[in-house]
Amino acid sequence: MRWPAQPKTKTRRIFKMKNTRMTLLALSIFGLWLIAGTSVEGFSFVSSNHRSAVNCSNIDYTPCTCEENRVVCDKVLIKNVKATFSKIPAHDLAGLRFTLSPTEMEPIPDDFLGKTRISGDLVMLCVKNKRLKVSPKAFQLSALGITRVFIDGCDFGQQTNFSYMSGFRNMMALVIKNSTNFKSFKGLPSQSAFTYLYITHSRGFEGLNQDTVALPALKIFYLNFNQLNDATTGKIFKSLAASSLNSLTEIRLDNNKLTKIPEMISSLSQLEQIDLGFNEITVIAKNSLPRNNTAKGLTFSLQRNPIKTIEPGAFGGSIGSGAHVKLEDIRLTRLDSKIFRPMLERMEIRAKNVLGKTPLLFIGNNPIQCDCHLAWLVRDNRNLLKHIEGGKCNDSTELLDLKAADFIRCK
Repeated sequence: MRWPAQPKTKTRRIFKMKNTRMTLLALSIFGLWLIAGTSVEGFSFVSSNHRSAVNCSNIDYTPCTCEENRVVCDKVLIKNVKATFSKIPAHDLAGLRFTLSPTEMEPIPDDFLGKTRISGDLVMLCVKNKRLKVSPKAFQLSALGITRVFIDGCDFGQQTNFSYMSGFRNMMALVIKNSTNFKSFKGLPSQSAFTYLYITHSRGFEGLNQDTVALPALKIFYLNFNQLNDATTGKIFKSLAASSLNSLTEIRLDNNKLTKIPEMISSLSQLEQIDLGFNEITVIAKNSLPRNNTAKGLTFSLQRNPIKTIEPGAFGGSIGSGAHVKLEDIRLTRLDSKIFRPMLERMEIRAKNVLGKTPLLFIGNNPIQCDCHLAWLVRDNRNLLKHIEGGKCNDSTELLDLKAADFIRCK
C-alpha cells in the first residue's frame, strides 16, 4: 500500500488565508483531508520525529504494512495489532493509520503499540460507522509525540470522552469527519499547542454532554456540514469555545441549519474570519457580529441565507476593514445607506492604507431595486462603487453601469 502523498493541485478556499506557518497547517488539514472524501488520499503526513527512527524495512509488522516509517493497519483485528507490536523493539514511527475491521468487537486497549512510539500523525478510520472505543492509556507512550489526530467515519456511542488524548501535549490539530453519536469532548488537551479543531460532515450531537472543555489556545474552529440547529450549535460552543473567546481567529459554520447567528460570536474579540453561508438565517441583528475585533477587520460570509431583515448597526465596528464580505444570494433588494455606507467607507479606507488590496462586498444574485434609494451611492458616493462586486438591478443592469445623472432628481 502506498502512503498518501501531497497533491499537486490547489484547494479552493472560501477565505484567502494569510501566509503564516499556522495558516499553512490549516490549509493542509482542511484542503487535503476534509475535501478528500472519506479516505486520507491526498493527505500529506508530517512527522515531528527528532530521534533516529528504525527503518521499517527491517521490522516485520505483519499483518500491518510499513512504508517510509509509517505503519498502515487496514481492517486488522485489534488483538492482532497489539500482538504484533508486543514483539517489536522500542522505536519511533512517523505515523500510524489504523482502520477498524468491520467485525471488530474489542476496544483499543492500554499500551496498544507496546514499546513503539508515534512521533507524528495518528489516523483512526472506521468502516460503516463502526463503534470506536479507545482506552485512556492506549497511546500513553506516544503522548508527547503525536502532533495531529484524524478520526473518520466512527460512532462515538461507546466513547464517553476523549481522555486518551488528555496527555497529548504537542497535539496541534484534531480532525473528526463523517462521525456520529458524540457524548462528550471532555479530555481534549488544554495545552497551548492545540490550536485547530475541525468537526465536519458529522451527525448525532443531540446527546452531547455539556462538559466545558478548556481550550484557551484554540484559533481555528470548523463545524461545517453538520446539519446543526441553533440549540445544538449553542451547546457545542459552550462546551468547546467558552474558554477561547480571546484566541479564536477563524470559524466555519457554513452548511448547517442555523436560523440565527450564534450569540457567542459577538464576544469573539480576535475573530478575523467567519463563514455562516448556506444556512437558514433570516435576520442579521445589530451587534450580532463582533465589533471590537482586531485591526485586520472581519472577513465574513452570509451567502445563500434567506435574509429578511438587516438591522441598522448590523455591520458596525470594523466590519468592512477585512478582505471581503459575502452577501450573495440572500434575497437582498435594497442597499440602505445607514446599513451599507459605513461598511463601504471602511473598505475605502483599507484600500488606501493597504496598497494593491481592494476589499469587496459581494452581492451577486440579489434583485436590487435601482430606484432613488441608491442615490447616496450612485450619485453622491460613486467612489464606493468599486468595492461592490456582482451587484445588479432587478432588470439585470449592472450597478456600475448606472449613471449619476439618472438620480439627479432624487432627494
